[in-house]
Amino acid sequence: MHAERLREKEERPRAPPGPNQEDESEQDYNKYRQIWDMKWSKQYGSFEDTTSIPAMCFTDNPMPRFTVHQTTMQIFSVKVTEITGGLQWPLDVFGMIAMRDDLDHNRNIIFNRSRDNCQTLTQQGQHLVLTGPARAVVHEGHPSVYFEAILKVKGATCSEDRDLSLLISRCNTRQSASKSLVGTRCYRSKLSTLELAYGIIVACAEATIRVELVEGSWPEGFHGQLTACTASVPHMKVLLLDSGEKEAVVGDGGKMELSRRVVSVERSGQLVVCAVLSRGGEKVVEAETSLAPLEAGRSHDMLDVGSCKLRVTVAWSPILKGYPLRGFSLPSSEAVVS
Repeated sequence: MHAERLREKEERPRAPPGPNQEDESEQDYNKYRQIWDMKWSKQYGSFEDTTSIPAMCFTDNPMPRFTVHQTTMQIFSVKVTEITGGLQWPLDVFGMIAMRDDLDHNRNIIFNRSRDNCQTLTQQGQHLVLTGPARAVVHEGHPSVYFEAILKVKGATCSEDRDLSLLISRCNTRQSASKSLVGTRCYRSKLSTLELAYGIIVACAEATIRVELVEGSWPEGFHGQLTACTASVPHMKVLLLDSGEKEAVVGDGGKMELSRRVVSVERSGQLVVCAVLSRGGEKVVEAETSLAPLEAGRSHDMLDVGSCKLRVTVAWSPILKGYPLRGFSLPSSEAVVS
């Protein structure tokens, strides 16, 4: 199965921002919030609530009455571009980015940083380090998927912080019944443009990835990356871990702390997990494994990167048809473990 490439721009004109653009961004955002409150608050709670539907809902019990292999939106990256208003690189950025879908219309967080934990963006490094989604983003039928961003640039004091982005915009795209698509969209608001790289993955299973160091040690002085992709879109990877030049963080039992762990894979496709070690910009070791999706349950394989061996565990789950559904209750957080 081969993916098509689709490049889309936001619906708004790409003219230079005018003096009232900040007010327009706030007006658009507040208007959407009012509409959301009227339509969804009684059923789904507060506008600020995050999704209560976890990943791995059906790993141990597929419950075919309530589940299906749906089309989903895979989030590959978010990049800050075209800064205005006198801003200059580097920027210390904090705030929140989320996706919203038809399952519960709540925030499915993909980026979240406090003012005390900013990410520094440079002209050469404009991509935000994503930490989500918490579950697959559903893009089935005639979906209403929204991209929401509230980002600020940290100033010397709180009063000197500046609004970098404030938006919530529908990001549905055309989809094929048989082929996955990849593309980009750009969203302008406040003092920047955000570039979203995404995929529309058809008839997919949700994969939740766990990586454990089971032998040896992570080499010091090496830049390590772990990525995942669906084999139909091998050039578009989800970054699970980027250690920089530091040793990767390994917790109890050898579990590695991944920044992201949920990806979507075509039910008839392959999940590819790759580990790369490099030094001085030169690739030293690369290892990868491919796993075929299961209806439910877990699959395992090993990655040998020379100085250490990593065990990859993937928890497979079909996707909830809708929420709420008569006769279905969400599992407790204690029941959903990786």
